[in-house]
Amino acid sequence: MSYNKRKGFRAGELLVKITSHTYVDEVLAKEIRRLENKIKEYEGMTSEMYIADNLNFDASLPWVFTIHDEEELISVVTAFIPSKKEIELMGITHPGHRRKRYFSILEKRVYETWDKHSIPSLLYVLNEDSQSGKTVAAKREAVYQYTEYQMEYAADDLEKGTCNLEILRAEENDLEILAEIQERAFGLPREDARTFISLALNKSNHHLFIGYLNNAPVGMGAAAVSEEATSIYGVCVLPEHQGFGYGGADGSSC
Repeated sequence: MSYNKRKGFRAGELLVKITSHTYVDEVLAKEIRRLENKIKEYEGMTSEMYIADNLNFDASLPWVFTIHDEEELISVVTAFIPSKKEIELMGITHPGHRRKRYFSILEKRVYETWDKHSIPSLLYVLNEDSQSGKTVAAKREAVYQYTEYQMEYAADDLEKGTCNLEILRAEENDLEILAEIQERAFGLPREDARTFISLALNKSNHHLFIGYLNNAPVGMGAAAVSEEATSIYGVCVLPEHQGFGYGGADGSSC
């Protein structure tokens, strides 16, 4: 449910409302998508926030933070915290309401979680087409870490699998297998990997798969299904089996 800690503050002559959420309902989801569409038109960006599910290591943590000007959503920040190792932060602000420190105000809400749980790393997720995002990162003296790429499968691609992996649907009793794969492939602490996987296994709209080579688990993948899209995540392969196309097979199975 929503974490209904609300606070109003004055910016000029306007009273805006800040809200922290542990759950994104249908109304808020539509508001966020409308705001994203305005940003896309303004900056030409294509990426979207992941708001389908709370997959943070502590489900009670607020992970979506919003500012409304009367009834209009004008700024939102999301925090993806699947482990105690890192927070991934992403935020957007309406083009007509920038330079009013709204992002900074919501960013401080994420900092509170960062400090409280002594999480060592804060990662800013930027769209390569967002000049405003790059400006924020520069002001924070953030250092580039890595690039993520968006991939899309066409129907023909799903029929081209040629590797000899056996892909099986994961069940609850596969928790330790999945946690070990994530630990070795992503470098996650085992307990954090176990917590994240357990959350996903217990969600009815999440489907996890394990790739077996000669009856031994070598990789995994997962898919989250919502009304608007199916998101593939967590695709990884054990280091000694990388470079043979197994990740693509896991992804296409999802």
